[in-house]
Amino acid sequence: MTEYRSVTVERGQGGFGGPLTITPDSTRNKILYIVGGGMRPDVVDRICELSGAEAVNGFSTSIPDDEVFAAVIDCGGTLRCGLYPKKGIPTINVMPTGKTGPLAQFINETIYVSAVGSVQVRLADETETVFHEFGHALHS
Repeated sequence: MTEYRSVTVERGQGGFGGPLTITPDSTRNKILYIVGGGMRPDVVDRICELSGAEAVNGFSTSIPDDEVFAAVIDCGGTLRCGLYPKKGIPTINVMPTGKTGPLAQFINETIYVSAVGSVQVRLADETETVFHEFGHALHS
């Protein structure tokens, strides 16, 4: 059985939102990445390494939203920026994009972080808030 660990994701230089502390569990244990060209960003590998989650390329396969604990995107300001926050899925954008696009009203600091690279991801400590149950925060 996989041991899952919480990770904290902070915004990079010029980024918006966060920090997000997220934890996969036995149901929500997939990192969905949807990036141009289908190339897996380094941040996906870093989150998998630290959290125990599994990466899924959203351009080559689909999975139910209730299996996704976080989405990694590379959106400069169109639909994808707000699509996953609207669904309550913590969203990590590798681009330095803030509240923009047709779903901007769903993008906020508690569910979205941008300008993220692998150096912005670390194991969470026990005092940080853990993201759970599609956007409901639990406090340690």
